[in-house]
Amino acid sequence: MPTPAVARALITSAIQRTSSLPSLAGIPEPARTPRRSLPALVVSHLHNAPARVPQMLDLADCPARPWRGAGSQPAMIVTRGDECWRVKATADATCSAMEVTLGKLFQLTGLVAPNTGLVAAVEGLPTGSRHVGSRFEADFQDLGDFLVSDAAAALVAAADPSARSTYEALRAGHSQAVSDNVRLLADAGVEWWALRGEDAQQHAANDQRRFNALDAMNRLLPRPLRCEQLRHFIASRWLCNWDQLNYRLENFGYTLRNGVRVGMSLDFGACGPLGFRDLQTGAMLPKAASQAVAIAQRPPSLFPIPLAYVGNVGQFDAMCADSGPLHDLTAWPYGFQSDSIAALFRPPVALDPDVSDTLLEMGYRLKRLSVPALTAVIERHWPDGPGGAVPAWPTAAELAAHLLRRRDALLARFDPAQIADWVQADPDRAERVRQELTDAAQAMLRAPADRPD
Repeated sequence: MPTPAVARALITSAIQRTSSLPSLAGIPEPARTPRRSLPALVVSHLHNAPARVPQMLDLADCPARPWRGAGSQPAMIVTRGDECWRVKATADATCSAMEVTLGKLFQLTGLVAPNTGLVAAVEGLPTGSRHVGSRFEADFQDLGDFLVSDAAAALVAAADPSARSTYEALRAGHSQAVSDNVRLLADAGVEWWALRGEDAQQHAANDQRRFNALDAMNRLLPRPLRCEQLRHFIASRWLCNWDQLNYRLENFGYTLRNGVRVGMSLDFGACGPLGFRDLQTGAMLPKAASQAVAIAQRPPSLFPIPLAYVGNVGQFDAMCADSGPLHDLTAWPYGFQSDSIAALFRPPVALDPDVSDTLLEMGYRLKRLSVPALTAVIERHWPDGPGGAVPAWPTAAELAAHLLRRRDALLARFDPAQIADWVQADPDRAERVRQELTDAAQAMLRAPADRPD
């Protein structure tokens, strides 16, 4: 462990560039070679599509205990046989069904996300509504928790021994920032979101140090782990996930598959048309009506939103037909929290071969995304008749058409010839991706209502 003086110097050097995140507005798109026009992809009409009926996960009478982990809604951990499910109360059955649907749509990309289902009755949660159940994986670790772990430090040191002291200094700085705020809260006698005045300002300053350390540590992770983040980042842009990485670098992390760490996204409550809750009524709002809420709900005791984002409220991506350039994060209210990912490919950076490979793989995934599976998943799980509600939500057909337009707009940012070259260069890899997509589509469509796993 470095001395305090050395630690301070290393931290200052490592996080100086992140202490004041710059505006990303006006960054040019990368130059593109001429490309062939892509064929239009339309929503397939499935005559045998399943009727829209509630797809319920039966956890009634299963043992339940309060969830003690991260989350903004009341939640329980429920055990059913050898399975564990995290069930959260959304207080809105329609929004619960939307969140479940969007989680399943994310899985159609072949990337890892927990299986989800609607839950009607769980001990400890309100009755008379439908909650969101997510299959719990004990091996999963949120990115923020992973970054401060011994395992992450060991992986960084193994990949680049010269980064060991810098990473350890960042871990020490993160720990100090957290400890400083623990003491501040103990003295104030209130929770962090209730802080006001000078206490809130000091908490926010400490919290900025905490986040800067996490951000800098993330930039030091070995490239394969960072490329896992990139895959999920692109899928999240497709689904318009406003909360892809939260202020603690949660909602994305790593789990184990055959002993290998792979990326995993969870919590899709701010995806698609779902925005944030009305600050007065608590009702869930669509994105178009919650752009200002995204800024207003940020408590003064949390590290502040950069001014470039505060001034961009009217341009936040409210499930638009085109998500915009991938490297421009000002389309997301909290996009600056994902800056360490976009930095991998933002012009004029010279792309690392692994990053270039990952981008082309994701272009291929988007291209091969099953249109019939997408429409069938929406038909099966999207709530019936939300378009007539206030606020108006898209119908199943409207959502399917919109997501396909977004997919096509994303695809237009890739060079089809480069994707074709990628497939030709490694046909076995391309086949594995196709199989992942096929397996994901089959899993989403064959799962019975009471066992969506």
